[in-house]
Amino acid sequence: MNIEQITERLEKVLKELKTERDDLKVQLHLLNMDAKEEWNELENKYENFKAKASIVAEATEDSAGEVVEALKLVGEELHEGYKRIKRSM
Repeated sequence: MNIEQITERLEKVLKELKTERDDLKVQLHLLNMDAKEEWNELENKYENFKAKASIVAEATEDSAGEVVEALKLVGEELHEGYKRIKRSM
């Protein structure tokens, strides 16, 4: 997988996460305190994910793979967190 493919893949994941995030943000006022706390934690992870994703475009082929694997795990955590919040609504 080359840098261009990795970047495209990350952009797709970022777009999906942004859509989930935006949908939840609209309904955030309905959430209980526990869900709001989880939301705040997910917001921090989301911002970190975005920052790290932008680094990949500048990375070498070798280091890009490692960054992508780390970002994949964070992306999965974000998806699961968003699902938990949706279920609590």
